[in-house]
Amino acid sequence: MNEREVAGAMHRLELLRKIRIHRMMAARKMYPGQPRMMEYIHAHPGCTQKEVAQALDITPASAASSLKRMEKAGLVKRRQDEKDGRRNCLSLTEMGLSQMLQGRNNMDGLDREMFQGLSREDMETFKSLCDKMFDNLADETTRNLNICRLHKAAESPITIQEET
Repeated sequence: MNEREVAGAMHRLELLRKIRIHRMMAARKMYPGQPRMMEYIHAHPGCTQKEVAQALDITPASAASSLKRMEKAGLVKRRQDEKDGRRNCLSLTEMGLSQMLQGRNNMDGLDREMFQGLSREDMETFKSLCDKMFDNLADETTRNLNICRLHKAAESPITIQEET
């Protein structure tokens, strides 16, 4: 077995996990990004749209679009800040909280299924190996990025430098 085969197995696993997550979200009529947004709003009640965008490292327009869709679906509500009438504070509705908790349960179940048959020691070894491989690949531009920023960096356009 060579490195390419192992890397291919890791990639295949992550793609299948992503497919399963998308299917779970579709079954709940959720869009990508909404679960993270709901988790943030739940952890920061009364936050603003701008704060959500900054925390999740998404554009204000993207946050506005997602929040509008979530508000229409009855997952999120806005209320005017009592101290500053120009500010709208966000919170989850009861249905939003229920959806968020169901999403957590679904993800926990998926993780249990994925790690079925592995011992605690197997999982610790696997995490240690993943951390080591991350350290091998990371550089000064990626080493300290959180998961949101790593996603964004992975999806950003490739820039090709001209030879001089």
